[in-house]
Amino acid sequence: MSTNLVYLLTMKTILVLLLGLTFSSFTFTTRNVFPNVHTATWYDTSGHPKVHREHSTAAYNNLPLHTKLVVTNLSNNKTDTVEVTDRMGNKSANRIDLSKKSFGKLANHKVGRIQVMVVPLK
Repeated sequence: MSTNLVYLLTMKTILVLLLGLTFSSFTFTTRNVFPNVHTATWYDTSGHPKVHREHSTAAYNNLPLHTKLVVTNLSNNKTDTVEVTDRMGNKSANRIDLSKKSFGKLANHKVGRIQVMVVPLK
């Protein structure tokens, strides 16, 4: 191989690696920016274990289980602290499902859906 060809292949490899690292770190940082605004719904906890009925819990896909979140209703500024204890389906249009107890602290159950701000506690 000629020196020019080796040089071009090396530069192409470096460029591909740099672009790949740039794009992968970009998607990583933009996915986990908080606070996030989501549509929240509530789920019936009657068939769930006792912990779901008596505590403020949530189903959320973007953070590890047992993460504590402060959820704020954007229409009335009421807040509740919830623990992520479950996951949602991948095709769910809602980003967070709150337990009936937690949703009741933020809004009337008859509303069904609310806009909320989600902030993880550290």
